[in-house]
Amino acid sequence: MEENPNKGNIFKYIAYVLIAAAVIGFAIYFLTPKQLDPAAEKNMQLFIENKLDDIDQKLKEGLTNQDIATRLSWHKSNTALYKEVKSSKDKTIKPQADLLGKKILSVQAKEFPDLRKAYAASKKEVLAQQKIDIATSGPKHDTLTFVGELFASEKSKDAFLNNIKPIIQDLRFKKVVYKWSDKDFSEHKVRANKDDEI
Repeated sequence: MEENPNKGNIFKYIAYVLIAAAVIGFAIYFLTPKQLDPAAEKNMQLFIENKLDDIDQKLKEGLTNQDIATRLSWHKSNTALYKEVKSSKDKTIKPQADLLGKKILSVQAKEFPDLRKAYAASKKEVLAQQKIDIATSGPKHDTLTFVGELFASEKSKDAFLNNIKPIIQDLRFKKVVYKWSDKDFSEHKVRANKDDEI
């Protein structure tokens, strides 16, 4: 008696279908947004309302009495909250999330130029000891300029840029300029979010 060779293939195909169905089931379960329970929804609403009030207060008063690290941390927490709530399908959270996004953009547009200017001012004295001058330029203070003989060397510029890269990205500078004489300079574009991006 001969065995049917297609019989083994049928079991293989059934196994493939079952595995595919399991993968699809897991994907749907883990990728579908979960509805918040009423208590979590209320907490999220309160959290957003508190953040909106905080942003309104900062827009009115400003953040200039705080150090740069604290101000940057505040902006990062705003961004983290917005990213958490922006994709909510909840009917009460969605409009609040949209309003939060608008307020964050408003406060960033006001705050980041001042932060960049304050950063340069805070480093002026320390860098002067190394015979380096620092300044910002542009209407939004988004170009950072360093002047000093140290920057004649490409190696020195690269090492300097690597040391300051995280902070200049956080402060959303667009460009860093190095000058080592009246005629000699180089420019480096910075990959960072714009002030009007969350």
